[in-house]
Amino acid sequence: MNAARQPMRAVAKSAGIAIGRVQQLAHGRVPIPELKIAPHQAEDEVARFRDGVKRSLNEINEECAQLEKLEVLDPLLILEAHRMILNDPELLESTMESIRRDLINAEWALRQQVDRIKAVFAAIEDPYLRERGEDIEQVGSRIIRHLQGSTEDTGGQAGFAEHILIADDFSPVDVVKFWRLGAAGLIAEQGGMNAHNIIVARGIGLPMLVGANGILGQAKDGDQIILDAELGTWTINPSARELEQYALFRHALAVVERDLCAYATRPSLSADGRAMALLANLEFVDEVALLTKVGAEGIGLFRSEYMFMSASGLPDARQQAAAYSRLVQAVGDGPVTVRLLDIGGDKPALFREIARRDYLGTNPALGLRGIRLLRRWPAVIEQQLLGILLAAQEAPIQILVPMVAAPEEMLWVRALCEKICRREGLRENVRIGAMIEVPAAVIIADELAKVSDFFSIGTNDLIQYALAMDRGDEEGESLYDARHPAIERMITLTADSAKRHGIALSVCGELAADDNWTQFFLDLGVDALSMSTHYILPIRKHLAKLQYQGKEKAER
Repeated sequence: MNAARQPMRAVAKSAGIAIGRVQQLAHGRVPIPELKIAPHQAEDEVARFRDGVKRSLNEINEECAQLEKLEVLDPLLILEAHRMILNDPELLESTMESIRRDLINAEWALRQQVDRIKAVFAAIEDPYLRERGEDIEQVGSRIIRHLQGSTEDTGGQAGFAEHILIADDFSPVDVVKFWRLGAAGLIAEQGGMNAHNIIVARGIGLPMLVGANGILGQAKDGDQIILDAELGTWTINPSARELEQYALFRHALAVVERDLCAYATRPSLSADGRAMALLANLEFVDEVALLTKVGAEGIGLFRSEYMFMSASGLPDARQQAAAYSRLVQAVGDGPVTVRLLDIGGDKPALFREIARRDYLGTNPALGLRGIRLLRRWPAVIEQQLLGILLAAQEAPIQILVPMVAAPEEMLWVRALCEKICRREGLRENVRIGAMIEVPAAVIIADELAKVSDFFSIGTNDLIQYALAMDRGDEEGESLYDARHPAIERMITLTADSAKRHGIALSVCGELAADDNWTQFFLDLGVDALSMSTHYILPIRKHLAKLQYQGKEKAER
């Protein structure tokens, strides 16, 4: 067999199988669909391109006017250069000619012309002139952004449905964006076993591989590729026999899926009738559509930071309340747990939006993040708490406080909620819980339980902090090991404290979705497991086979 057809293995995977054509995404480039159009559609596509150019010019004119008022000259000169490019007949006429001649969509035609002009600049010896190629790229990206905005409501992005997008990396927001645009799957050259992007992909059911070392050098645009997120492999330009084998594999997966669907309407009980609720981890409000499909009994973790990252600015309390209300309405009588904004240096753009400066720490996983950051900028958490409290007038909501390491942090959040309720005349229809993810919180769990309504163990961060190993570090992947005896002991200590003080306990990290741990959590008396929706049915089926053995047997 040809070496190019040998499957390669990635560090981490989501689930599912996708077969499609490769489209590589250059770092920072706006991704585009590549579509053939019918001859009668050409003039409409030209008109759409003209409209995109017009919108881009209007946008630049507005930006220039603002900069002139502020007397900021350097950016103004750059925008003037971009305005000249937008009026350059070479770029505009050649793009329209390509649409008509090649019968392709405007984005594809424009990208081809941008690449052609950039290649001319790249060959120039003068470094200043050579760098002007980047101005062409930025103008092209601006037009494409407006073109894609014009097709957002008309299904114009359907071309992604047959594409597997490959890049150096994808942010969690990118993952959901491309899922919405219909991408068949994603492959990232970077990434580790529990990186945020692969967790999001698992939740929404998008086939994805991360840590696919060498993929960018192996796969070319237009190559056919099999993305196997069940085995964690990819195959470039597969043979007819390999395609036939994967057709059978996909059929077998469909049969398994149909079997699992029977568990969507069943309660989450062990074989001897002991309940352990199975809840969903969500990153985006749009994911609520998946809850009914898998019979999720509530939302155990809504990671609110992705709502902030998807917005054009910081959403105010009313905007947030509308989103939280959608969660409450989708769940009905089940619990809805909203984690307060959990960011630090790992989300630099959002940190900059809040702090009005760049993150200065050297390790984004440590330092100023979670509740520590929110206490530094209380206006942000006040808006979020007000949004939650407004939505909670419909039904109870649980507030989960991230990165807790001291009782004072819980008391501060509780006092702020009381203050907002008094000021706004609202019912305090919320329960406030601590996320146990910092080893210090485990040690003082008894003190935290006295000021918390519930605990939720975030195993992903708990493992990385306990073992001093970044969960996204490809170099030390084997050292990020949940089987280390310290992890089980910390979970047990937390469970003991919760039981002593009569508060509920859930687990919301990736271990909740690992069936090797289900028996342990059942015997420990954990009230609920919260996981990506993709795992709820398999874990419910597995739980139904288990017998409760008691805490003394909670030693695997």
